[in-house]
Amino acid sequence: MNPYTYVKEATDPDKSLLSLCCGIGLELEFLQTQDITAIDLAQQYLDEVKKRCPQAKTVLSDALEYTKKQPDNSVDVISIIDGIEHMDKKSGIKLIKEMKRVARDQILLFTPQGPGEDGYLKNEPHNAWGIEGADHFQTHKSGWTVDELRDQGFEMLLVANDVSQHGEPYQAIMARWRKVLDLYV
Repeated sequence: MNPYTYVKEATDPDKSLLSLCCGIGLELEFLQTQDITAIDLAQQYLDEVKKRCPQAKTVLSDALEYTKKQPDNSVDVISIIDGIEHMDKKSGIKLIKEMKRVARDQILLFTPQGPGEDGYLKNEPHNAWGIEGADHFQTHKSGWTVDELRDQGFEMLLVANDVSQHGEPYQAIMARWRKVLDLYV
């Protein structure tokens, strides 16, 4: 499953994208839009984003703190691909609320759902993408389930069985929240 195709489909030359917990920016390659802001806590990852997507504005920041400072309805699309599970549940719920406030159109969220009732999938530090020095950012702090994301107003675009890089089975969840749909709920 490739969550990046959903980001590509959601953006066009006239749309802005805010990529939270962007990592090395894999979803930012080959986008038509030039209006991209990429947020991450690891400078090493942002350095890779600039190589992959030179037009992106990169910001070294916590996703929640950055989003809280943004004006209402100030970006078309927000993506958080493999990010929300790296924060505790309370912060993740706050981030979802802030993303809904900031997004003009939609939020695309990808997260693994582990086999347990709480959706947690363990992730040990592992020099992600062959980059040393940011392992502490790779630890999962929460798990998310399809039901929890639905309760937050997300629709499931895809739920597929997969296996983690550590050999653990999980469900890959690609979810979308759309402002226009939320206005009618």
